Amino acid sequence: MGLVESIRDRFADRLEPSTFRSRFFWKTAESLARSPLNRPQWKADRVSLSHFLAITRDAYLGKGPVVWCNLLVPSELVLGLGCIPFYPEMAAAVVASAGMGPRFIDRATEAGFSPDACSFHRCTLGLSLEGFMPEPAMLLAVNYPCDSAPLSFAFCADIFGAPQVTVDIPLPGRRDGRRLLAAQLGETAARLASFSGRRGHEIERGLAKAIDLSNQALHHLHEVEQIRKRDDCTLDGVDAMGGISVLYGSLGSRAGADFYRLLARELRERGCAGGDSIRLMWMHIKPWYRQGIFGTLARHGARLVCEEYTHATWGTMDPRDPYDSLAAKLESHFLVGPVERRASHLATLAEEYRVDGAIHYNHWGCRQSCGGAALVKQALQARGVPTLILDGDCVDEREYQEGQISTRLEAFLESLDSRARPA
Repeated sequence: MGLVESIRDRFADRLEPSTFRSRFFWKTAESLARSPLNRPQWKADRVSLSHFLAITRDAYLGKGPVVWCNLLVPSELVLGLGCIPFYPEMAAAVVASAGMGPRFIDRATEAGFSPDACSFHRCTLGLSLEGFMPEPAMLLAVNYPCDSAPLSFAFCADIFGAPQVTVDIPLPGRRDGRRLLAAQLGETAARLASFSGRRGHEIERGLAKAIDLSNQALHHLHEVEQIRKRDDCTLDGVDAMGGISVLYGSLGSRAGADFYRLLARELRERGCAGGDSIRLMWMHIKPWYRQGIFGTLARHGARLVCEEYTHATWGTMDPRDPYDSLAAKLESHFLVGPVERRASHLATLAEEYRVDGAIHYNHWGCRQSCGGAALVKQALQARGVPTLILDGDCVDEREYQEGQISTRLEAFLESLDSRARPA
């Protein structure tokens, strides 16, 4: 049993909004996290677990100005200005892993939100309507990778009576695009500083420190990526996808730098397993509830050696020029711009990690991912990478068809195995 399940079983019968605003709840959660029964197998994961428990606790207990962020909001900006970043999409994943996604998704449906919308955001809306989310000082979104965050944040801003800011990333190649983006980030920083009370040199020092810590994390992340390109690196993608929260939510903190430093060191110490596993790339996000996909992969000797969302796409940033640096970081992301950019990025990853096949998980309601799946598949198959598209949902387990998915996955893996071992 994992930590989330332990907390759920301890509090499920008395779960209400006030539960998360109780110091007793957080002391219990931190105690359960220290239990040997709940310790993750990677030391780095203990660092990220401790960090996110602490920062989520502080958000619910009101220990600082809370800023809701969507996936691509640079955490360096929020952390560097003394605010507490809170990522509702990550909260929805935790709720799903506790098996409670349908409850809050249904609450959003009752309020009139379309079942065709992304379940990460429908879950967020349901949690907000029932009072389970920490109160934001501001809701901050960028306009990529999708419209769901700006739209759902706008609704939640009315619930909480908090301001909402959307940063528009210009299309790649637009003249003066980075300058315009950097100016928006500077304006956003001023608003964040007004909540934390930072001024002048405090703003400069805070952002410089956050970017320096982010650069440290980037250095170690590059080492992790190189190790994972070897044969059968001991870090499987099922575990690596848990690090998405670190890459997008804690860079700019000491915990983010320590996470990748420890992970790189442990990968060096453990070495590589060797063998002849089927090497796979996973695209989009995994389903966060219990399902049989990864057990099926293990039975076939297949390993996820590469995942879409666990890689750095930017270079070292300049602490003396934070807004231009963060603008460059945002511009570099493969989800910014036309879908061909994403397809090209994934095809390059497939070559670098020498994958035998790829799996695209089509999350229901995710327009930009599902809509581009066919083009991504075409780009991969043009480079000789067989690609399987699986339809499902990352948060709502009722939209997951185990039998159908298992049958298609088994056939795909058998075809890859026959390619690797011809008769």
